[in-house]
Amino acid sequence: MADDSKYAYAVARVRVLENRLLNKGQIDRMAEAPGAREALQVLGETDYGSAVGELEDVHHFEDLLAAELGRVYGEVRRFYPEPRLIEALAAKYDVHNLKVLLKAEGMGKEAGEDLLYPEVGNIPLAKLQVMFATEDFRDLPCHLREAVEEVRAGWGENPDPQLIDIVLDGALYRHIFTLIAPIPFLEEFFTHQANLINIKTFIRVQILKQDEDFLHRVLLKGGDIPGHLFHELLPEPLEALCDRLALSPYAQVVEEGLQEWQEKGRLTRLEKLADDFLLEFVRSHRHQPFGPQPLLGYLLAVENELKLIRIIMVGKLNHLPIEEIRERLRDVYV
Repeated sequence: MADDSKYAYAVARVRVLENRLLNKGQIDRMAEAPGAREALQVLGETDYGSAVGELEDVHHFEDLLAAELGRVYGEVRRFYPEPRLIEALAAKYDVHNLKVLLKAEGMGKEAGEDLLYPEVGNIPLAKLQVMFATEDFRDLPCHLREAVEEVRAGWGENPDPQLIDIVLDGALYRHIFTLIAPIPFLEEFFTHQANLINIKTFIRVQILKQDEDFLHRVLLKGGDIPGHLFHELLPEPLEALCDRLALSPYAQVVEEGLQEWQEKGRLTRLEKLADDFLLEFVRSHRHQPFGPQPLLGYLLAVENELKLIRIIMVGKLNHLPIEEIRERLRDVYV
């Protein structure tokens, strides 16, 4: 990583790709459209036009999003000089597919449309399916292999889907931090991400009145907020979390997120602010001339953009008011 000049060509390519991202005006027009079909028509006026034109049913918009994500990851893999960054970001899609395959195996059924990411992860979906058919997981990265084997070894007559999520999520972050060490910027980003996930997890554990043992199982190990802080706060009112994190970078996320919970009984704003925090972190480094910062920003921007489209389309298909859709929208990168 010392020779950052090797990133010059890749950064130049990323700058070009950033010009294709949707801007706030385009997202606003989609949100203001009277229905799902009209929202897709707005999307069709952008670089998504050919993909929208091939979509036969508005309800199948997820196919469009999955294909776009696969196209983007395929493109950056062809020109980026440091594969570890892409592997770290794509690992969550491997874990998603592993979760789906494990749950299908545990329930004795075929994995179906939940396998949304055949072209995005580091491990081809077909290869994962062969692993399950042959019960041979030797080619998985060590942390993911250990997690899959732990889940399968612990199955009784009634496999627990929640256990699959807990074990695989923990393995994901162990795997990610193995990939990115020692790259300070990436370590800082994924530490923020793990911290925010742990904050959201703690709040849900408190709301659901789960015990300390459950909290210990679900907290990720990649963050730098000490686990004992969450354990100490478990018997306290949720407001105590605001006090303990008042001087942290996450103070606004927690305060405003919990305020919405108290007023409306939902955590929509917490999720939005956590996503915006990470987007702003990478956006503040996007103009670095060399290094991994611009590509991380671009890939996170694409994932954020697809999430915005999903929020709008789900809202339109469920006939949500425009203002309610707007409340759920994240910032845009450009």
